[in-house]
Amino acid sequence: MKSSVVFGILAGLVIAISGHWASADETDVTCTRTRSCAVIAKRPVQGEGRSGAVPKGQRKIRDGEGDRRVSEARKKFHTDHTAYIRRLASYNRCLVTFNPSTDPGGCGNRPTAPTPPAFRTNTFSGPGNQPITAGQAAAIAVARLQLPTIAPGIGPSPNVNPWNMAAVGYPLWLWADGPTHVGPISDSVAGLSVSLDARVSSLTFRMGDGHSVSCAGPGQPWTSAVGPGAKSPSCGYSYAKPSLPDDKYTVAAVANWAVTWTSNGQSGVISVPAVDTAELPVGELQVLVR
Repeated sequence: MKSSVVFGILAGLVIAISGHWASADETDVTCTRTRSCAVIAKRPVQGEGRSGAVPKGQRKIRDGEGDRRVSEARKKFHTDHTAYIRRLASYNRCLVTFNPSTDPGGCGNRPTAPTPPAFRTNTFSGPGNQPITAGQAAAIAVARLQLPTIAPGIGPSPNVNPWNMAAVGYPLWLWADGPTHVGPISDSVAGLSVSLDARVSSLTFRMGDGHSVSCAGPGQPWTSAVGPGAKSPSCGYSYAKPSLPDDKYTVAAVANWAVTWTSNGQSGVISVPAVDTAELPVGELQVLVR
């Protein structure tokens, strides 16, 4: 008798459960002390699957849409960045060959670097999925860096002699008349940290008479302690023809900045030329012998 009762209870329990056997998460089983059990099926919340997650089909659609937008943003940035590098190279070449005597208009303004796409931090699963490379981040950080133009230092200045001019054949000292070191500076580009340190590595002076002088480093300033007629040990020039009485020479100083960058375990150097000019009257001194 007892076995038949137990068997009946178990059979009823199996029948009651069979309609809602999807998973343990979908049912509640309540038993009393009299060994009777009731099986209550949970009604799943609309739009949720197991553990409240978004159904797989919907997740795939959303992930695919995100991947497509990320891919398009990356392609557009890489295209814009390539065009920027091309324009920047052309601009830098113009500065290096710039001659104020023949091209008073100069080279225009430095190109503006493209803005990297803004990605949420959870869009990518690892370092290999960064939206831009360390080198690209460095190029953008350098473009943001406000490097000073450096006026050409020329000594002795025409203002220290009674003729208010430089003299043909007299040794002139040339140097960078301004700051020659900027940094270290930190920046953040598209989630990548970039460290920058800039120094003037060389100078090119276009003397306005068709000649140029290239010197390593920032040059050495002339001081009143320099003996008359002494030549610069690092960067100097002597004019062979006067600019007066008709005009003055426009001297252009092209400072070549070497910007060292470090980002994401990588490093490199980016060259950034900057140009400034000064007017210099040059005349001839004649000695009269009686």
